[in-house]
Amino acid sequence: MTTTFQHVSVILAAALMTAEMPAHLRAHPGPSPARNAAEENTEVAELVAVLQSDATPFDKAQACQRLALVGTREAVPALAALLADERLSSHARFGLEPIPDPSVDDALRDALGKLDGRLLAGVIQSIGVRRDVKAVGVLARLANDPASEMAPVALMALGQIGTAEATEAIERALASGSPAAREAAADACLVRVDRLLAQDERQEAARLGDAVRRADVPRRLHAAATRGVILALQSSGLPLLLKQLESDDKDVFDIGLRTSRELPGGDVTLSLVAALDALPPPRQALLIRAIGDRQDAAALPAARKWAAGGSREVRLAAIDVLGQMSDASAAAMLLETVVSGEPALARAAQTSLVNLHGGAVDAAIAANLDRGDPQARTLLLDLVAQRAIASALPAVLKAADDPDEQVRLAAIKTLGRIVGLQEMPMLTNRLLTATSPQETAALQEALRVAGPRMPDRDACAGVFLDSMPKAPIASKRFLIELLGSVGGTRALEGVSAAAEDADEDLQDAATQVLGEWMSAEAAPVLLNLAETPRNDKFKTRALRGYIRILRQMNLPVDEKLAMCEAAFGAARRDEERQLLLAALGRIPSAKAISMVVPHLANPALAEDAAAAALAVGETIVQNDPRAVADAMRQVLKSGVSDANTTQARLILERATRLLPK
Repeated sequence: MTTTFQHVSVILAAALMTAEMPAHLRAHPGPSPARNAAEENTEVAELVAVLQSDATPFDKAQACQRLALVGTREAVPALAALLADERLSSHARFGLEPIPDPSVDDALRDALGKLDGRLLAGVIQSIGVRRDVKAVGVLARLANDPASEMAPVALMALGQIGTAEATEAIERALASGSPAAREAAADACLVRVDRLLAQDERQEAARLGDAVRRADVPRRLHAAATRGVILALQSSGLPLLLKQLESDDKDVFDIGLRTSRELPGGDVTLSLVAALDALPPPRQALLIRAIGDRQDAAALPAARKWAAGGSREVRLAAIDVLGQMSDASAAAMLLETVVSGEPALARAAQTSLVNLHGGAVDAAIAANLDRGDPQARTLLLDLVAQRAIASALPAVLKAADDPDEQVRLAAIKTLGRIVGLQEMPMLTNRLLTATSPQETAALQEALRVAGPRMPDRDACAGVFLDSMPKAPIASKRFLIELLGSVGGTRALEGVSAAAEDADEDLQDAATQVLGEWMSAEAAPVLLNLAETPRNDKFKTRALRGYIRILRQMNLPVDEKLAMCEAAFGAARRDEERQLLLAALGRIPSAKAISMVVPHLANPALAEDAAAAALAVGETIVQNDPRAVADAMRQVLKSGVSDANTTQARLILERATRLLPK
C-alpha cells in the first residue's frame, strides 16, 4: 500500500540526486562566450563521443555539465540515453534542461514510460522545469491516480506548467485525492499562485488560494494560501490581513507578519499601526519590525512614540526601526536614550544613530560627549568613531585625558578615525610615553586605523620615522609594522633601512613587513636581502616575499620571467624552487616552459616541474606547438607519476597534430 512516507521519499530521493551533484553542477551556468558555429559543433561532437564511450562516470558527468552550456539538438540522444543510468541520470537531466530544442521535451516524455522510482521522479521534475505543455495529459493521469507514488511529484510539475488543464488536474487532487496528494496539490497551487501574482493575474491567484484554504490540508498550507489571497486582493485584502494578526495561532500570526511586509499601500501602513494597540508587547515588537521593513514614512510618528515609552522589547524594536528608516528627527530622543537609558536600550539607540544622516545629527552627538556615565560616554565616543565626525575632534581630545580610564581609552581609539596628519605626532609621542598596557593597546589601535587614512602617505611615514630614534625596541617594531600598512616610497625606504640594521629584532620585524609588502616596488629590496650574507631565516623570508610578489602581482610576462631567473639564482632550498616552478606554471610563455624542463632531472622537483610544464603546455600549445612537444617528450622521459605522464601524452598528441607537415 502506498503511504504518505513513500510519496515524500520519492520526492526526497529525486532531490537528493541533485544534492549529490558537485556544487558547480547544481545551478545551470550562464551562456558560453561567443564562438563560431564550427567550433561549437566540434565541441558538442567531442562531448557526445565522451558520453557514448567507456569514459569514467566522472568524465561523463563533466561532459553533461559542459553540454548544459553548449548543448544542441545533436547532444539530446546521447544525454537521453543516460536517463536510465543510476549514477548519471541527474547529470543527464542537468545537461538536457537548458537545451532550447523541442527534442528534449520529446526525450523526457518518452522516458516517462520506461523509468520508475527516483529516476522517474527526476524526469518529472525536469519536465516541470521545462514547463512542457504536451506532458500535461500523462502527468494529470499520474497526479490523479491514487495508486501512483509519483502523484506528488507530478502535481508539483503541473504547478510549474500552469496551463488550464494542469490547474484542473491539481484542483481535482486537492478536492478528492489522498492526504499526500492533497498536500502536494496544495503546494502546487501555491507555486501557481506566486507565478500568477508575478504576472499580475490577481483574480485567478485569489481563486486558487481560496481553493487551498477550503481544502483538507495542513494548517501551514492554509496560512500560506491566505497570504496569496491577501496579496491578490491587495487593499481589499486588508481586513483578512488584520484578522491573521489577531489570531492566537502562531503560524497564522507569522503569515500575517510576512504579508504585512509585502502588501503595498499607505493605507495598509496606517491600519497596521492602528492594530498595534490591541496586541500584547511581544507581538507589538514583531509587528513594529514588520512595519519598519515597509520603509513607509507614515509609520515614523508611531515609531517615535513607541521608542520613547513602553515595554523594553517594544522600545528596542521601535528604536531599531528609527535607525532603519534614517529618521533624523529622532536624533534628540535617541541621544537621550544613550545618555540615560538602560544598557540594552542605549546600545540599540547608538546603533540607530549610526544610520541617521545629516550634519545636525553629528553636531548633536558632539555636543553630548560629556554627558552621562562612563558607559554612556563610551557609547557616544564609539558613535563619533563610526560616523567619523571630524568636527568632534576638540571634544574627543579632551576626553582622551579624562580621569575615567574607560572614557579615556574609548577617546584614544576614536581619535584613530578622526585625526588629521597634524595630530599624528601627538599620537606617536603619546605611544612612546604610555603608562599602561591598556593605553598602549588603545594607541596602537588608533594608529593602525589612522595611518592608512592619511592622504599623503610619505608625510605620514615621515611622522613614524621621526619617532623611531627615541622609541624603545617594542615601539620600533610596531612603527615598522605601521610603515608597512601605510606603504609608499618613504615607508619602503624606512623599512629597508631597518632590515639592514645591526639589531636582529629590527631585521626580524622589517623582513616580516617586506615579505608582505603590497606593491612590486619591494621586489628589488627583497632580492637584495635574499642574496646578501646574513641570518638564513631572514634570507629565506626575503626570498619567499620576492616569490610572492612575482606570483600574486599583476606584472608583465617578461618581468615575471626575469624575476623567476633571479629567484632561482638566489634559491638554496627545494621548497623555494617548488614555489618558483608553481609560479612558472602560471606564465603562458615558451620561455617559462624552457625554464621548467631542466628541473625534471631533479628527483625532488620532478613532479612539480612536470605539473608546471603541463600547465604551461595546455595554455600555449596552439601558439607554440613545437616548444610544447619538446617539453612533453622531456616529461615522458623523466619517470614522473602516471597521472602526469598520461596528461603529457595527450598534450603531445595535440601539439604533434598542430606541427607543420
